[in-house]
Amino acid sequence: MNTRRALLIPAALLAVALPALGGCSANGGGAGADCAWQLHYGGALYFPAPGQESAKVVPHQGSPLGQGYFDGCQDGGGPEPRDYISVYRVAGVDPSLAVITEDDTIGVIDPDHVPGPLAMPSK
Repeated sequence: MNTRRALLIPAALLAVALPALGGCSANGGGAGADCAWQLHYGGALYFPAPGQESAKVVPHQGSPLGQGYFDGCQDGGGPEPRDYISVYRVAGVDPSLAVITEDDTIGVIDPDHVPGPLAMPSK
């Protein structure tokens, strides 16, 4: 095996292995994270509202309702600590159905039944 090939193989293996070794990004699974976005708040579990990537951004307003958290990833790189985030009310929606985080991500209890004010119009 020539020297060039001997160097390229370990580099290729490292490029494949590094993403698997890395932990989760902040906010428990935001864009580009290894873990799913699952917000714990008020004893409930919230999931990303469907269609957010194409929705008009609804910024959070007012004072936070409290603190929610994302569980740390258990992806083989050692346990990660919880990641805490402020949680706000979505205007016109009961917080037991949906909330919005300080980074303006809307979480819903049931992604299959999004509250009316948050539902995306059908095409």
